[in-house]
Amino acid sequence: HRGSKSNCPENTLAAFHEAVRVHADGIELDVHLSLDNELIVIHDEKIDRTTNGKGLVKNMNAIDLRNLMLVLGSIQNLLTKKIPTLSEVLKLLTDLSFTGYLNIEIKTDKFDYLGIEKKLSDLMTETKWPFSYIYSSFNFDSLKNTQF
Repeated sequence: HRGSKSNCPENTLAAFHEAVRVHADGIELDVHLSLDNELIVIHDEKIDRTTNGKGLVKNMNAIDLRNLMLVLGSIQNLLTKKIPTLSEVLKLLTDLSFTGYLNIEIKTDKFDYLGIEKKLSDLMTETKWPFSYIYSSFNFDSLKNTQF
C-alpha cells in the first residue's frame, strides 16, 4: 500500500523499490493529474500532509511538485525523495523485474481530472508490462472510462 511506506516516504520510488526488494506480491499506488497534465503518484489531493509545501496537486505543474521535499513522519524528518510521475514508477518496476500485481488507484473521488482515464489507459496499453495491473477508484465513472 503506497509502496513500503513504513520504511520510506509513501508513493516514492524508494518505497516501491523497497516493496520489490522484500518480494511484495502486489503494490498499490495513487494517481492524480497535475496542472500540466502529468500523471503524478501521490495519495492526497493536497500536498500538505506529505511534503513541505501547501496546495492542491491539480493546481501545480509536475516540475513544481518534484521540487518539493517529502516528509516521513514529521516536518523535522524531511527527506530528499521526490514525488514521482507514473512513468517513472513504471520504469522502476520494469527495471527491477517486478512480476507481481500493480493496483493503480485513480484519485477522482474528490476532483474530476478531465482526461485522466484516457491518459492512464494510453500509457498502460502502449507497453507490455512484466507485471499485471488493475485500476481501482472510488469513482465508478473513472473505472468505466479506462481500458486494459
